[in-house]
Amino acid sequence: MNDDLAAHQFAEAVSGLAPVALRSAATLRLADHIIAGHDRLPALAEQAGADPDLLERLMRFLVCRQVFDEPRPGVYGLTSLSVALLDGHPSRLRSWLDQSGIGAHLDAATTNLLQALHTGRPPYPELHGRPFYEHLASHAAGTPFDGLRGAHAESFAAELVKSYPWPADGHVVDLGGGTGVLVDALMRAYPRLRATLLDLPDAVRLATERSTAADHGDRFTAMAASFFEPLPSGDVYTLVNVLHNWNDDDAVRILRNCARVAAQDTFVLVVERLLDESDPYAMTAMDLGMFLFLGGRERTLGQYQQLASVAGLAHVGTTETPTELRVLTFALARARLSGA
Repeated sequence: MNDDLAAHQFAEAVSGLAPVALRSAATLRLADHIIAGHDRLPALAEQAGADPDLLERLMRFLVCRQVFDEPRPGVYGLTSLSVALLDGHPSRLRSWLDQSGIGAHLDAATTNLLQALHTGRPPYPELHGRPFYEHLASHAAGTPFDGLRGAHAESFAAELVKSYPWPADGHVVDLGGGTGVLVDALMRAYPRLRATLLDLPDAVRLATERSTAADHGDRFTAMAASFFEPLPSGDVYTLVNVLHNWNDDDAVRILRNCARVAAQDTFVLVVERLLDESDPYAMTAMDLGMFLFLGGRERTLGQYQQLASVAGLAHVGTTETPTELRVLTFALARARLSGA
């Protein structure tokens, strides 16, 4: 890395203001107000409900960092960075940063990294009194969060369907399948394919609504249940961005649960980004976040292979996708097949 760039990034990290400024801009929906025509300071302040003087100083801070543009004094525009803060952007970044929603819960856990380093425990459950998903559901935030999960799934589902050789007429069981984006795409691509989705009640309700709208009929089954409980039978089990939410012991429990119901020709697909093969900036941040929020972690291929081996599964192939996701295919280990 260029020394000047490294020094600049270090200075930003030391000040700590940039993340707070971005979250304030997202919560105030500044990008949406600007694109709606409220691009002059007085109108922008009125729309955002912000003090005009302090807002001008915030915008000066963000313009300097190329988050916003200022073509004329007191008149603001979007840049390639602030476009991502629009409410309708596919990344849904604004919603993730919004301090009136899930963003505040996530940030509270992030600021407790030092405590986590001392205790070795994820701070989110201790801060909010309940584990991550249970806390969201108890605060009526489950549905908005499921919407964010669905938007994220839409960013990779089509490529995942194209990249892997799915069975044309088998039965896919999507564990932790969210709002059903992937199984919907699969059933559209393979008209004889059946799918069962297993997740928490809010997600299952939204997935059922999606399937009904698509007229999948009895090809789709939704189950509000835990993947730590006995699983339904299937030809392919999918765990898409699931195992990184869990510590090693729980990840083995999930994989072992799949192995218990697997037949000789059953495949278990672990779909994740690999820690040592993806963008290190993104992956190291995600790795810490997974621990702080859920107690989970990002892993290498070798680490996933080891967990699967403990659960009685063997790695039989890896499929790459254009989105950096890897489809790790597992089947029953030979020792299990031979009755050992």
